Amino acid sequence: MTSFDELPLGPETVAALAAEGIETPTPFQATAIPVIARGNDLMGRAGPGGGTLVGYGAPLLDRLHGGQGSPVCLVVCPGHRQATELARSLAALCEASGARAAALAEHWVLPERADFLFVPADRIRALYDRSVDVRRVEAVVVHDGDGVVAAVPADQMEVFLTGLPRACQRIFCGHPFGPALRSLAERFTRRAVTVPPGRRDRPGGPAARKPTAGKKRGTGPSSGAATDGRSAELNLVVAEGDRSEAVLALAAALLAEPVRHLLVFTASADQAADLGDFLAIHGYRSGPPGDESVPVWLSPGEDAAARESLETVAEPATVATLSFAVPPGAVPARTRHGEGGPAWVLAAVRELGHLKEVAADAGFRLKRVRPTRLPRVSATLDELADSLYDAARAPEITPYYLLVESLLDRFTAAEVAAAALLLLDRGRAKEARPTVGAAAGAAPESWVRLFVSAGKRDDIGPGDLLGALTNQSGVSGSRVGRIDVRDSHSLVEVREGDARTIISALNGVTLGGRSLRVDYDRAKDRRPGGRGPGGKPRPTGGRKAGRPGGRGRPPGRNPTAT
Repeated sequence: MTSFDELPLGPETVAALAAEGIETPTPFQATAIPVIARGNDLMGRAGPGGGTLVGYGAPLLDRLHGGQGSPVCLVVCPGHRQATELARSLAALCEASGARAAALAEHWVLPERADFLFVPADRIRALYDRSVDVRRVEAVVVHDGDGVVAAVPADQMEVFLTGLPRACQRIFCGHPFGPALRSLAERFTRRAVTVPPGRRDRPGGPAARKPTAGKKRGTGPSSGAATDGRSAELNLVVAEGDRSEAVLALAAALLAEPVRHLLVFTASADQAADLGDFLAIHGYRSGPPGDESVPVWLSPGEDAAARESLETVAEPATVATLSFAVPPGAVPARTRHGEGGPAWVLAAVRELGHLKEVAADAGFRLKRVRPTRLPRVSATLDELADSLYDAARAPEITPYYLLVESLLDRFTAAEVAAAALLLLDRGRAKEARPTVGAAAGAAPESWVRLFVSAGKRDDIGPGDLLGALTNQSGVSGSRVGRIDVRDSHSLVEVREGDARTIISALNGVTLGGRSLRVDYDRAKDRRPGGRGPGGKPRPTGGRKAGRPGGRGRPPGRNPTAT
């Protein structure tokens, strides 16, 4: 589809979309709008970046008749902030039909009388305790369904859905469309149409296929992501808040040899104008694609026209391309970034699932670009930072992100983080709790001392050792005793039952730039109380206690080693 005129929408709705700069439907909108316009139930595997609001909002504006003093459509969202943003966006399209959109949140006047009511997950009780009249509801939408399922207790969600009028149209949207959301949607829809059709997330499906290196996909910009025999690379920058700042940073970084121009694809002329004004304030002049006199080229939603203008450029590789927002589908992605210089895209965390699927379908290899990090503090903290970065950028984070976003409507970020740490600590304490039936008054578990082949000269301290030990072995810090860091090695006291687990987990781990060797501390002069590991009697005959074949030296203290 190249225009909303080709879809079953009224001329007023099409005109309202055009007034907002929305002229070309996304793949989800092109397939979902006809289904919803016919009144069918729908399960949409789409999320932020895929055009979900217009996908269900435009046909429902045409099909439903408001003005009855109570909602005809309910949209359940994960949080207050998202409900308010969606209500404001749909309100711009409501003017043509005379309908009213509102959010069941603060700063809205009598929202319960709006035609389209956006309901945060923590206010869902109002939909079945008579705070909101649902008798005239003709359609219900679960927006960002994975986040809603995570935020709403299952019994409350079922009470709400069960109490809806029987003829009510049900629309479930989410990406990823998780098992819990799928189970709920299948139980509360009738012959729902799945969009996109089929299980695209099954093994071997389009989302699982990776681009094949060395294979030419075509010769034109719309036929493949790479035209020079290479697997094309799409650089990803995660940007929350004002994306203009991210564009400014990329312009400063990219506009150097061999790149001479940055071509930015925006969604509308208004967006391009605002971005151009922002860049001008910082000294970056902008103009239409192909203008050799300016460093930044802005394409106001005319992807193909901008790409055609590059044909006049002597060296296309000198032009970097940037999507101000995630491309709505594979064809726009290939049109924008199929050939030329470096390709970049800005995306929010919640859009990563959609972007991953678009990139795979378009034949791009997605590369996440990390921001500049502070100098190394320690190997342990570096590993922890890498793990946190990967988790924060993983597509499967979406339902957790939506849940946290809804919590931030009621608590500060520090309170949410503190609550998460409390739950984590409670879980560890529960794991460490003695099993039921353990003998009362049993003797406390003994301590043993471990030798670690890293010390002060490796620029590590007790905190580094404790962090490495707990992160690598999973043993709680409460089961670690005294940590004695010496010049060339360290001694760590741990519970006897954890010793073997810690030795196995830490051996070979890099800390302070050194590969660790960890074992029981067997040196005679450091064995407390004349007893061996675990308080067992020291061997009295034959070879001295130490490594097999050794002379009582601790591991890693060979004076002949260089």
